[in-house]
Amino acid sequence: MKILLDARYLDGSFTGIGTYSLQLIRHLVMLDETNEYTVIARPGFKPDAEWGERVKWLVWKPRPVSLSTLYRLGSAIDDLKVDLVHSLFPLAPLHMKTPLLITIHDLQPFIDPDFSARRPFAVQTAYNLFYRRAYPAVMRKARYVLNVSYYTGDCVAELFPEFQPKIIVVQSGLDPAHLAPPPDDFELVSAEFHLTNPYALYYGSTRPNKNLAMMIRAFAHHVRVTRDEETELVLILKRDRFFRDLPRLIRQEGMQQRVRVLDQVSPSEQRTLLANARAFLFPSKYEGFGFPALEAMAAHVPVVAGRSGALEEICGNDAEFVDVDNVEDIARGIGAVLRDTPHRNHLIERGRVRAERFSWKETAARVIDVYKLLF
Repeated sequence: MKILLDARYLDGSFTGIGTYSLQLIRHLVMLDETNEYTVIARPGFKPDAEWGERVKWLVWKPRPVSLSTLYRLGSAIDDLKVDLVHSLFPLAPLHMKTPLLITIHDLQPFIDPDFSARRPFAVQTAYNLFYRRAYPAVMRKARYVLNVSYYTGDCVAELFPEFQPKIIVVQSGLDPAHLAPPPDDFELVSAEFHLTNPYALYYGSTRPNKNLAMMIRAFAHHVRVTRDEETELVLILKRDRFFRDLPRLIRQEGMQQRVRVLDQVSPSEQRTLLANARAFLFPSKYEGFGFPALEAMAAHVPVVAGRSGALEEICGNDAEFVDVDNVEDIARGIGAVLRDTPHRNHLIERGRVRAERFSWKETAARVIDVYKLLF
């Protein structure tokens, strides 16, 4: 069978969908000796030699979220004469003859009213309309709808009950590299970024669902209440349209000397910074899966997680859960993992065991089983 994977979030950045795409393709090719794969990526992505001759790479310049995806890509795919298209995100051609499978990571455009915010009003309105029309149309077109967590599958079933018979849940995995020691020398990395004190860490996007403003306020509250004179908060962030309010908030809280913002670092530097953090803060209001929480657990770092979205499903009982809308409770969670040594050690031990349960090899094997359902 010839399978085409639309993986246009492989653009050189490290988003959740990009991580999913990279690891799923890598393990599909590793496990599957029967099917042939063609992968569509964005310009700028450089595939490694490890992919071998069984993967053919194509480039499609338009962004995933575009009318070109819905109305132009289909004819080009039909010309390829493949047997199946698996879009690794929930947008795909609407008038394509080739059978379609899609992966849904979350339903933020329908759940988070600020998902398309910080754009001119007309642009924001257009994006909202696009998502609300395109997602259900693509789900209607697809033979099956893969979901990366049971929580996401439940959201699809609740918001779009007509598609419930199409829902299949295949949880994402964890990159085995995160179970190995960090690749870089921490002394060199800490010197590069001028880190001299213990620190709690966050990395990820700045979207409103990440709850960064509440996290910064909670960290400041923790510092004031516990008189913590050492711990810093390190944020690895992209300075995008949602970033601009954070520096002002940091000043308002008097945390200029305690909250550090780093621009995007290399993957190896990020792993090293994670492995040496005292805690990983992830009080997100909504996650379709939550890769960073698993990565922290694998690195022996206790996680402060929001009691929301898929995080309880992914973290089990092995994170310090907090009320995402309560500054004092988030601050309590931060203090618990930083100051309560027995509790901290318990979370570290349980977290590593939890992380080892998530395997990209198993995820890819289950996706291959879904392919078999279609043929």
